[in-house]
Amino acid sequence: MNYETLKISESGYEGTLTCYEHSESPELPEKPRPALLVLPGGAYRGCSDREAEPVGIEFFNRGYNAYVLRYPCAPNRFPAALVVAAASMDTIRKRAKKANTNPDKVFAIGFSAGGHLCGTIANCPPDFKPVKKFNFKPNGVVLSYPVINEKFGHTVSHDNLLGDERPQECAWLNLNESVRSDNPPAFIWATASDAGVPAENSLSYALAYNKLGLKYELHVFHSGPHGLSLSDYRVCQLCEGGENLHVATWVKLADEFLRAL
Repeated sequence: MNYETLKISESGYEGTLTCYEHSESPELPEKPRPALLVLPGGAYRGCSDREAEPVGIEFFNRGYNAYVLRYPCAPNRFPAALVVAAASMDTIRKRAKKANTNPDKVFAIGFSAGGHLCGTIANCPPDFKPVKKFNFKPNGVVLSYPVINEKFGHTVSHDNLLGDERPQECAWLNLNESVRSDNPPAFIWATASDAGVPAENSLSYALAYNKLGLKYELHVFHSGPHGLSLSDYRVCQLCEGGENLHVATWVKLADEFLRAL
C-alpha cells in the first residue's frame, strides 16, 4: 500500500485527504483501478471516525484506490465543504497515472451529512463558480442514509452548513429538488427505522432520479439505527443493537453497482 495524507487548501478552506493506494507488482493486476472518495458524516460539525478509515480500508481491500476526506465543517459555511471535496476529486484524477487509477471510474461515497455532500457534488452545476475549475464530477455515487432535504428531518445539518439564513441561491441544496439530467448513477441505501435521518430522504432522491430516467439503485433495509456505517463488528460496538449483518450486505451491493458502470 502507498499511504499518504495530503493537505487540501482552496479558496481559504482546508481539509485533509488520506490516500490508500495500491502498490503495483508483477504479482498484482496492472489494469487501472477504480477510485473512491469517502465523505464521512457528522452533521457538518465534524467528520465521523466510524465512517472514515474503516470504509476506505474496506473498499481498498475490494481493489479500489481509496481516499478519505476530512472536509471543513462548522463554523465554516457553504460552499467550504463542497470546494474542498471538488478539489479532492480533481486531485484524485490528477494522481490517476501515478496511482494506476482509471480516471473514468472515480466514485464518491458519503454517509448522513457526508451523503448530502456527496449528493451536492453529484447535483452541482458544472458552471458553479467556486468549483468550475475542477474536474470534480463523480462517475458514480453511493449515498448512505443521506441527508437530502431539511423538511425531511435533521435540520441541524443544514443549520451547520448554512447558518441561520437560507439564501435563495442555496435552495438547490435540498437535493431531491435539484437533480439534473447529467447526474451520475447513484446507489442509495437507508433503513426504515432510522430516527435520525428518516428514509424519506433517500426515497425522495431516488424518486427524483426515477422521474428523469437516471440510473439508480435503492435499498431500504427494514431495521437499523442511524449511523451504521459498514454495519459490522468493526464499527458497531457502540451502535444500538450492535452489528447488523443483513444491512452490512449494502457494501457488496454497492461494489457490484459501481463495478458494473
